[in-house]
This record gives sequence, C-alpha cells and structure tokens, in this order.
Amino acid sequence: MAKVKICGLANYNDALDATNLGADFLGFHFIKESPKKTSEKLVADIVSKLPPFVTPVGIFSGADIKAISKTVKKCGLKNIQFNGVETPEFCKAVREELGVKVFKYFELEDENALLKLQPYLQDADYFVINISYIDGETVKHNFELASKAASFKVPIFISGNLKPEDVREALETAAPFGLDADAGIERLPKRKDYDKMNAFIRYTHGLR
Repeated sequence: MAKVKICGLANYNDALDATNLGADFLGFHFIKESPKKTSEKLVADIVSKLPPFVTPVGIFSGADIKAISKTVKKCGLKNIQFNGVETPEFCKAVREELGVKVFKYFELEDENALLKLQPYLQDADYFVINISYIDGETVKHNFELASKAASFKVPIFISGNLKPEDVREALETAAPFGLDADAGIERLPKRKDYDKMNAFIRYTHGLR
C-alpha cells in the first residue's frame, strides 16, 4: 500500500480532514514566498492534536539551520522537506544536528535530470519528485521517468498536480513509496476539496 502525503495545508479543518481520511503525512509550508505559507502558531496547534500515526512535515527553501531549528522546536516537527537548492552537505548537517528526517524535492524534466538525485542518496530519507509537464493546456505526468527514479534506494514520493484520476497509472507504472497531492485536490487557493482528497487517499491506499 502506497503512502499518502497531503501537502500545502494551510488551515486546521483541511489538516483534520486529511487526518480523518487516513493521510500518512501532512505537509506545511514555511517558505516565505509561498502562497500557502503557514504560521508556526497554527502548525504547532495542529501538530499537538495529531494522532501518532500521522507525520507532519515542515517545508523549507533557502532557510538557515538556526531558523529551521526554531520552527522545528516550536512546532514539534521530526520531518522536514527542502524545496530549494540545499546541498547534500546541508541536508546531512540538518539531519544530524536537529535529529529530523529529510525529504528532498526535485523537479525532473527528463532522464538526465535523474543525476540530480545521486548526490543525495546518503543524506535524504525520502525524495519528492515532480514529474509533471504542460502539453498544450493540459498537465501531464512522466510516470516512466518516475519509475526510473523509484529504482534508487531512497523511498520516492511522486508529486506534481496529481489528481485522483492519476493515482492508478502512477502506482502501476512507477510503484512509488508514496504519492504527494496538493494543487490537484484543491477547491480554492489554500483550501482542499474534501471529495477529491478522500478519493485520492482511498485510491492510493488501494481502496475504492
């Protein structure tokens, strides 16, 4: 059964719904430029109420260890994701100094882009790979590329505007560790669509 990561959560109700529907990981943005940036106070409140089987993930880009440490401690986080150009050495330092697990995000355009992952094999606990591309006005996904990324020893989450109807092909083609949903299950900016989130989680967990 593949894992589900619901990302870009920006309010308590969506986080509660994701938890009740069976999400495995909840992602919260602490990136200053992100339209889905959340406050430490909100995330700390949400995390304090989560059951032990749900894992919160703080998402950063370009932050230094001091700032990350402050947020990690205030919010009670044990997992963080880097969406920027953080080096393997930086990931290793953060993982060791803060005692957290590290997700590293990559945008993969083609097979050559898989080379981006190799330097991080020893210093990331999970890879989050965006394999989406625009064909005309339609968002499509290179699941064959994802299948090649899934051959690495590091567990892979596939991301990139995934919708419930994309789940079956993603799982059958790439057999990833998990799927990451964000914009593809939104109703409004910063608000998830309950029915889409429910379908996405159920399908990814092998339910109908």
